[in-house]
Amino acid sequence: MRLTFPIILVVCALVAAGCESTFDQAVRAREAAGTVAEVNALDMTQVAGVKATTLAILPSADGTTAAIVVKVEVTQPGQLLLWVPIEVRLLDAAGAEVGTNNIPGALPILVHLASAVGGTAAYYVNDQILLSGVPASAEVVIGGKLAAGSSPGELQLSEPVLTPDPDLGDSWTTTVTNTTGVRQEQIVVQAIMRDGDRIIGAGTANIDGLEPGASVDVTGYFIGASKGVLEVFAPASNAADGSGAPGTDVGGGATTGSGSGGEPSMTLQIG
Repeated sequence: MRLTFPIILVVCALVAAGCESTFDQAVRAREAAGTVAEVNALDMTQVAGVKATTLAILPSADGTTAAIVVKVEVTQPGQLLLWVPIEVRLLDAAGAEVGTNNIPGALPILVHLASAVGGTAAYYVNDQILLSGVPASAEVVIGGKLAAGSSPGELQLSEPVLTPDPDLGDSWTTTVTNTTGVRQEQIVVQAIMRDGDRIIGAGTANIDGLEPGASVDVTGYFIGASKGVLEVFAPASNAADGSGAPGTDVGGGATTGSGSGGEPSMTLQIG
């Protein structure tokens, strides 16, 4: 899977992680990995039994970046997607590609779907897609394969807090607690701002790894509007047998995971 060059992402951890942007993380990962292997996008095949629906494409104010929100549904109960590759291609009105997550240098969290469980809806949010034109539609391909099993464990979220900032832009903060009882790797925290049925803003933050019982504060920013109903999600990325997201050390593997529950979320009305 190709890895994406990120724009910016802020994570503030209370325990064991510290603060580091995804830009710094990507540089560190590339230095450790050497030459990044690329996979042609044509090698990805849509997995059967999975439906992907693009809910929103949100260009930044300067038109250089876009956020995308995709709803992922596994049609068969008892089936599970866990840490599978996902490719997004943004197309202009003429059908030409103007942005993709599947480019050299990307962080694995931007080219993988953490998890999706049969009978429930999961979300893929990416706020770091570079644009070369005006996006009008999206093509989404989800690879990997379905496996039998229940959902990964739950992560507990505090009520999100919005911090207005006229210079840097409004940010959101939530505390994530690993209540699965086992370590979770490469957690993606996703924020969606809604106005009724419309998604008008989105953003992400990430956690390298979180031990059982540990908590971290994460802070992210919006592309699009920051007033409305804010929903924050943190899907688990590892199963009880340790399968799923690897550790952020190059070549490392997840040690443990968990299994239960759906995708935890918190909602906040912002006036």
